[in-house]
Amino acid sequence: MVSVKDDLKQQEISQAVIVADNFNRKFAPLTNSQPLFLLPVVNGTFMDYLLQSLEDAGIQETFIFCCLHNNLIRNYINSSHWSNKDAPMSVTVISDSGFLSMGDIMRALDAKALIRSDFILINGAIITTFPLNDILEEHRKCRQTDKNSAITLLYRKASPKHKTKCKEHLFLIAVESESNRIRYYQRINKAKTAHIPLEVFQENDEVTVHYNLLDSFISICSPCVPLLFSDNFDYQSMDDFVRGLLVNEELLGNSMYIHIAEAGYGANISNLYMYDVVSQDIMSRWAHPIVPDLMESHGCTFSHSEHNIYKQPGVEVGRNCQLKQNVVIGKGTTIGDNTFVENSVIGRNCDIGENAVIKGSYIWNDTSVGNGCNLNMCLLGEKVKLWKNVQINAGCILGSEVVIDENIVVPPLTRLQSEVFVDEDSFGEDDFDDDHKSDQDKTCDFNVVGKKGHGYVCKISVECDEEDEGVIEDVWGKATDESIEDDDEESESSSSEILSPGEAVSDESEGGGYDDETNQFYNEVLESLQRGIEEKVNSENTILEINASKHAYNITIKEVNTLLIKALLKLPLESGQVSTPQQYLSSIKPSLQFFHALVSKYIRSAESQLDCLTSIEDFMKSNEDIAPALIKVIHFWYDKELLKEPVIIKWFKDLSPESDKVRKQATTFITWLQTADEESSEDEVSSED
Repeated sequence: MVSVKDDLKQQEISQAVIVADNFNRKFAPLTNSQPLFLLPVVNGTFMDYLLQSLEDAGIQETFIFCCLHNNLIRNYINSSHWSNKDAPMSVTVISDSGFLSMGDIMRALDAKALIRSDFILINGAIITTFPLNDILEEHRKCRQTDKNSAITLLYRKASPKHKTKCKEHLFLIAVESESNRIRYYQRINKAKTAHIPLEVFQENDEVTVHYNLLDSFISICSPCVPLLFSDNFDYQSMDDFVRGLLVNEELLGNSMYIHIAEAGYGANISNLYMYDVVSQDIMSRWAHPIVPDLMESHGCTFSHSEHNIYKQPGVEVGRNCQLKQNVVIGKGTTIGDNTFVENSVIGRNCDIGENAVIKGSYIWNDTSVGNGCNLNMCLLGEKVKLWKNVQINAGCILGSEVVIDENIVVPPLTRLQSEVFVDEDSFGEDDFDDDHKSDQDKTCDFNVVGKKGHGYVCKISVECDEEDEGVIEDVWGKATDESIEDDDEESESSSSEILSPGEAVSDESEGGGYDDETNQFYNEVLESLQRGIEEKVNSENTILEINASKHAYNITIKEVNTLLIKALLKLPLESGQVSTPQQYLSSIKPSLQFFHALVSKYIRSAESQLDCLTSIEDFMKSNEDIAPALIKVIHFWYDKELLKEPVIIKWFKDLSPESDKVRKQATTFITWLQTADEESSEDEVSSED
């Protein structure tokens, strides 16, 4: 005989709630006309991957809450197999123009009384292979021992510098070591220190503090969670909820726990940087079984060949094409002769011309790329057309139907759209569809797209509220100043993992001792400096180029410092007409002055100054004929306060026996430096007397 309790347990079904809005415009202009969850990722959409993961986890009922473009999401679900009556998982779309935050959605969930048991809450465009059903069962067992357990937050371990760990999502959390119950939570952002209350340690026998966790934005919630949001209208985000429950723990009595996943992949594509990271992970098979050859796309599967080259039937590749590694090509696409493709996704029915170079880029369906085009770390929406010899630089986003005229160079981080949209702080569908319509009479930005081009620069207002203030966001194709500082701080600890500057370059081999990618980075830096001095390019643009190459080739900041100085010192020798110290000094002076602002962006900390001096030292060893002039370079940077006296003295004292010739050349300057310092000290004493 089945008891009433067992009967009720059998009636429990596994439920999931998806928050299908990101409530910002970080993906604009791509999300101007379609929802984030329907954007393509490699060979599927966010929605495909997420719903399939939930179905594989045994979830029986899923609710999708959305605001923008809800009709497109509803149509997509209605045309999918999840709309079939015999589908193993039912999917229901719930939309409202009033859904302006996750808090609004949770309150609507409570009002509709849809939740019947513990459920999975997914807040964002998540790609995951976590065993969600097992984690759900673990939460249910936890509730049997702690009736007040409200939520279990799902994390996985990742080092602070792990590529899938966004700067905007950094946090610190303290938990009871035995039970993983949360006792303290703090978002880090720009904070250099964290202040954990003393009572956290006094009231618990053993506490574990985590800074090495990656937020999956997946939570296992008890049925009381929607009600808690309804009772607290100031809860707008999950951070608000966690902090609120911790502050009111004694009053409300609710507890929270964490689960650290030991297996599986999970990442939240919260911005374009993460879009790139996750796409590369999928192609590199880090997210297995989420890989192109195991998932059908538009009725076709992908073949998988060496170096992770994925192709659908009907792909035509021209002669002498190089598909180097991590390349996905959709059906009906043609690629012209002598084209190079690497770490890129090309959609269906695309036409790629001859002699094109495509690196780290994403080209969506029905796009045309002309002969001789160069695409580097960019994204082209559907039906984009590039005429011949177009160069799209790092971080550029071209919305659907944008046209770029021939021989145009699109600056880094440019966003273009085919229509003008007003960036308003509104997420209602009616507002978006009506008030954001383009003004067809507005003139295109021809200075960016060319005379035969079509497109408008997409300008996104910076939304900075109390929650997001101080966030350092990862920007695709750009390293922020803060990230340079962070890398400087860690360079000492990571120096043992990279080659010493002395191994970097020699006259016979530019970059000898480094791998091919580092050599390519050095050559690109050298070319950027040459072009900068010849064309008087603004230093900020050159910095963007260097940072884009840094990310493209995964170069450490220590290597950037070393190879940048090496390339700068190499400039006068490229002409082949410099053979004496006097000639070298005359030739290098204009470059030192022109690139001073650029160099000062990288050479700031004591560690980076040592990188600079070590690079000069190695250059002197391989170019002894001009060594006296290189000491003048050190003197120049000392006068400009780029190199500090204590750092120079330390470098000189630490010179190895192999650098005796360098020591001899530098002795006169070091003696002058120390004498000048002593005289300055004596003058100060005299003035005091």
